[in-house]
Amino acid sequence: MHTTSAQTSGIDQGQGPPPSLQIGKVGIISRDYRKTFGNGHRDFSFALSRVLKILDDYACDAALFSLFSIIPRADFNVRNSLEGLKSLQAVFLEEFTDKPRKKDSQREGGRFVVYHRSAEAWDEYYLHQQFGTLRDLSRGEINSFVEKELPRRLLGNCCILLCGESNGVNYSKTRTKVEDEAGMRKGIPSKVTVILNPVHDRMTRFEMNLKRSFLSEKGRWCISVWNKGKEDGNGRTRDGDEPPWMVFHNGKPQPVKRISNELDLEIGILELGLRDALTNPGA
Repeated sequence: MHTTSAQTSGIDQGQGPPPSLQIGKVGIISRDYRKTFGNGHRDFSFALSRVLKILDDYACDAALFSLFSIIPRADFNVRNSLEGLKSLQAVFLEEFTDKPRKKDSQREGGRFVVYHRSAEAWDEYYLHQQFGTLRDLSRGEINSFVEKELPRRLLGNCCILLCGESNGVNYSKTRTKVEDEAGMRKGIPSKVTVILNPVHDRMTRFEMNLKRSFLSEKGRWCISVWNKGKEDGNGRTRDGDEPPWMVFHNGKPQPVKRISNELDLEIGILELGLRDALTNPGA
């Protein structure tokens, strides 16, 4: 579980209100973040255009990448990969710094960017992860997140929780169940039917899926996707045998349609059954 240097930066200034998205079909994408791709970088830039074209051909309206997504640099512009897309209305990814020669903390997360279609153009809306665990947070700090930051995460029919921010709902050891002491789930309006939870690494503690299940109750979806490649102290990966994502709807785990590809990536597609209620913001 990773946090960023921007955790305590508070509300970002200098950008407009959250976009009003309507998501009904989501592509989720993961990679092994130890792999250096053909362009010499350990990020999604080598395959970004092709991934988005695949999802566009499947009529997805959103693409959700695992975190540590793109290394920002002068010779690569995400916007070039958005040209010509017809179905996709939003692309979610995190900028990060890669430090391949440093043994510990090889990657440092930066802005989480929502590229969203507005009329005939693409706009940007950005966020920063605020926390990864409740261990070092006071009750007042999590209440402040719910009051001040959570409204910025409400983007139409979807809500963004970055990595360990899903820990905003707590697991009670004494009552052996997930609870909403800080009111985070309560603070998400009923019109929000999709919680997008991109993650850095696979979280192995049993409470995490209980929390995702809890967040998905009352008819919502909770969609988590992470990178492969996290190693333990003995150099063994903790990827497990399952795909690098977990999806719940109304408290129950859901299957994901896996898309075969030659990009050395994991790609899945989720049809959320919300199409009849959606409008096209680019129309």
